[in-house]
Amino acid sequence: MKLLRALLGKTALTLLAILIQIGIYFAMAQFLELLIGLIPGTIGNTRVSQIIVGIVNGLVALIVIVRLTIRDMTPDAKVAWVTLLVFAPIAGALMYLLFAHNLMSRKKALLYMDIHARGKKYMTSEDDCADALGEYVGHSRYLYNAALAVPHRYSDVEFFPTGEIFYESLLAELEKAEKYILMEYFIIERGVMWDHVESILERKARQGVTVKLMYDDIGCLPKVESGFWKKMRAKGIDCLRFNKFTPIASAVHNNRDHRKITVVDGKVGFMGGANLADEYINVAHPFGQWKDSAVKIKGSAVQNLIMLFLSSFDAQDDTRLENYEFYIPEYYEWFDEEGIVQPFGDGPRPLIDDYVAENCILNMINQAHDYMYITTPYLILDYNLSSALCRAVKRGVDVRIITPRIPDKKLVFWITRRNYKPLVKAGVKIYEYLPGFIHAKNYLCDDVVGMVGTINLDYRSLIHHFESGVWMYKTKCLADIKADFEKTFAVSELMTKETIKQTIPKRVASAVGSIFSPLL
Repeated sequence: MKLLRALLGKTALTLLAILIQIGIYFAMAQFLELLIGLIPGTIGNTRVSQIIVGIVNGLVALIVIVRLTIRDMTPDAKVAWVTLLVFAPIAGALMYLLFAHNLMSRKKALLYMDIHARGKKYMTSEDDCADALGEYVGHSRYLYNAALAVPHRYSDVEFFPTGEIFYESLLAELEKAEKYILMEYFIIERGVMWDHVESILERKARQGVTVKLMYDDIGCLPKVESGFWKKMRAKGIDCLRFNKFTPIASAVHNNRDHRKITVVDGKVGFMGGANLADEYINVAHPFGQWKDSAVKIKGSAVQNLIMLFLSSFDAQDDTRLENYEFYIPEYYEWFDEEGIVQPFGDGPRPLIDDYVAENCILNMINQAHDYMYITTPYLILDYNLSSALCRAVKRGVDVRIITPRIPDKKLVFWITRRNYKPLVKAGVKIYEYLPGFIHAKNYLCDDVVGMVGTINLDYRSLIHHFESGVWMYKTKCLADIKADFEKTFAVSELMTKETIKQTIPKRVASAVGSIFSPLL
């Protein structure tokens, strides 16, 4: 096994194991049909075995489709599963049982209940900021009721329009750490960016600073070596893998930790789209110029980030339950900021019983009066988002979306372009970022509300992943976000009915991909 892993690499080996299992499921379905095919006899001109195969396929498909009909699932996902069941009933049913259910063990459920109960007192507030939120008070209350995201006054937010600027500030704040550092990232990759961060973390750990690091196991499969977490622990860094990956086909592997969070001493917090790898700061250029964004938060709003990290970290190992008091500062600095800051987290069902991120975006679109600006690396929308954007245009809202010109995933790019057509027809202005790949996930509405975080406009972000974002109302940095949008529009191409046309092979691939995109 060691020799095979050395030859193939960890990533190739694990993916190969999953593909083999999926192949086995389809082979089992074919084997069952072959066994039935051995049954002798005919009825009329039809073999008995063919009739039985047809009945079995029909019953299996009917049972699963009935289950799909009554299940709480997005309509788009239901259509994808039904399509698969029509073409391959038995194999589709096996796939459905394995990949469509996020079942949680009783032990894990009790752990989450305990974490939620102990952390709830740090995620409540007597001040709902209703007097300062105007017509957006309902939006803020939704984020609190759905995700326990407390709104905060007098917190400062600084916007970083590039990964390079974010990185410079991140290093400076890590150097100031005196008590603790908390870091949670989807991707860590060895290189200039991570090596510098790691050297600071190792030095701070030697100085007695508590350093906790968590990374997504699948997100980092091709990025770091096997046993990376053990090497970090040997350096005094308390390191965990989120949702440890095992090469077994399971729906659990859909639920990745896509969050990017850093907290230093409870005084400063970072959120945004940038991971800890060289392309995010343009040291490497796999897809041209990489455009990303992040925010730095100071003040009491940092407490939301602390609790997001601790609840995720605790949930990975039931023997590591934390003393939350250690991480909560005795007081928070107040800033001359009139706006409201509300960091929040989202995650898959059954842990969170609503699509928080999607509803947050929908609320912004539906309340827009003048304009709605969006940057996203992928544009794979469900009916709710697509229709909301088209309705906004009909209300007279200037809706603009920026996507990449140079893609990181070809099929996803073709599906993204396929989704342009109905939006452009309705009057949505779609731009492609010409210098390269835009990875920023920014949302801005009417100079009044904005959001920066990890949330892409695709099913993976909106349904499967653990995500994070900061919703802001009338904060000073909204002007900086708007200025960045204007600069990005200037180096992007406005797409038209002519420029969005694709070749026939791409149209076919994107059409098939669109059907199954809720399952990807």
